[in-house]
Amino acid sequence: MAVPVPTRSPQQGNTATAASETTEGLIGQVVNDSDTGRIGKVMDKVGPRYQLRRLDGGREWEAKGDSLEVVAPLRCKYIARLKDERRMALEAGRPDAAHLLTVAMCRHLRVMHP
Repeated sequence: MAVPVPTRSPQQGNTATAASETTEGLIGQVVNDSDTGRIGKVMDKVGPRYQLRRLDGGREWEAKGDSLEVVAPLRCKYIARLKDERRMALEAGRPDAAHLLTVAMCRHLRVMHP
């Protein structure tokens, strides 16, 4: 006699998958470590602890997951202006100008917001 295999309906979420997606979602994020008072980028997760590194590079440190809070990026008025100009250039049918504005945005982000 065959033993019935329990099935899961599509409405029931897989909690293990949801938990791993949440944890993996922190990797690459800029967070505030409330235990140390430092801000860093999450590089990896080893066991229950996260590996963080300062934004300007340097030595990594470990942090508990419950002490981390994602830092919202600051709005940059210069980037907002470049985005508006780029949108207008695309609407006006000037892809070369839009490309130059995209390059300017990337350069600004790389230099001013590392």
